[in-house]
Amino acid sequence: MRTCAFILPYYGRFPQYFPVFLQSCAANKEFDWLIFTDDHTEYEYPSNVHVHYETFGDMQRRVREAFEFHPNLRTPYKLCDLKPMYGYLFESYLQDYRFWGHCDCDVIFGDLSRFITDEMLSRYDKIFPLGHLSLYRNTNENNRRFMLPLDGKLLYRQVLESESIFTFDESYLPTNVNRIYQQNGFPIYMTDLSGNVNVRSLTFAVSRYDEGLGAYLTEKPVHAVYIWDNGKLLRYWRKFKRLEMNELMYMHFQRRRMRLEEGVIRSKRFKIMPGSFEELEVDEITSENFESIRWKRSQDLRYHKKSLLRGDIRFWKKKIIARLSRKG
Repeated sequence: MRTCAFILPYYGRFPQYFPVFLQSCAANKEFDWLIFTDDHTEYEYPSNVHVHYETFGDMQRRVREAFEFHPNLRTPYKLCDLKPMYGYLFESYLQDYRFWGHCDCDVIFGDLSRFITDEMLSRYDKIFPLGHLSLYRNTNENNRRFMLPLDGKLLYRQVLESESIFTFDESYLPTNVNRIYQQNGFPIYMTDLSGNVNVRSLTFAVSRYDEGLGAYLTEKPVHAVYIWDNGKLLRYWRKFKRLEMNELMYMHFQRRRMRLEEGVIRSKRFKIMPGSFEELEVDEITSENFESIRWKRSQDLRYHKKSLLRGDIRFWKKKIIARLSRKG
């Protein structure tokens, strides 16, 4: 039996750097990815990535027919709320797996098995608290736990019947599936091991959810070099004049344009900068050559700042329109 299948429904064009996403999937042989998409671009899909071509209408039909109250899935963006339901919605595809999971495609994976241990898989029914990567034990009971009440209310039904985003998939708002597990005493691993890049930081700064505080904590941005090296995701930086290195499970590039430079695809090692994937200019990162390695580009930082502003304008415009329509 295979370890885990990550389910990824995605409708529209994949990001420009989707080939490196696939490359990082290929390096994780113990895991599979099941992609449901209407993007027919001829990517080189590795053997552990299984693509199923379908339309968003097919996904809408799948959701409508899965529940007796026949919810109407209006937009692909609403899928973020449905992630905890994928084990139920895609059950027929999961018979050969111990676990199933959901993930985003604006990520690049490191060595997942280095972080997702056998002890975790044997002990927990849900692993990780965030929507860009979580795992669930693949059993009939566990795949339906999202339907259990939260604070006495059937939250999943509210989620499906509303156009609003509840962040049902992660610990951001209190209306999330993790609290269902916690209220019922189901074993859940809540430590955030992600390399979630803070949206509002121009350079890379990792933001992680702290279960004890119930809040997201963002590290201070540092001069760091990130590389993908033969399936491992590594970060180098200086601390008290010493070169330090640590390994990341994955990086998440939410709302960040990432260019894919020539020479990166199929390369066994490349550099990850705030705005691009590029070839690494040295054979080995050392204390002597660290300062010579480019780690940011001013034009990428300016673009990201403008992109954030445009995104904020779109967000508040939608909020105002929604509020006016409710008053009407």
